[in-house]
Amino acid sequence: MLGDLETPVVIGKDKKPRCFKNIDVRKLSVSWKSNKKAWMTTDIMSDWLVELDHKIRKQKRKSILFMHNATSHPDDLNLKNINLVFLPPNTTSMLQPLD
Repeated sequence: MLGDLETPVVIGKDKKPRCFKNIDVRKLSVSWKSNKKAWMTTDIMSDWLVELDHKIRKQKRKSILFMHNATSHPDDLNLKNINLVFLPPNTTSMLQPLD
């Protein structure tokens, strides 16, 4: 199957923000993560990739994922069903002109 959608990852500063006072963040339609600066980190990205690899493996599928060389993108994970391909350095301005 092509074009499957994954649950979006949203990163905030607090584990449980005040706006989620009476809401169980595990039941949101997003995967809520947090850290002091609300940035994507290697740990968050690694966890997401491992979970995705597990999901794809259960479906008996393989996938290729193209990524740019951001510092939060791990290049040393042992994924079984995902092949990570990193774009050449300094190509972001050509591939993402609004970045």
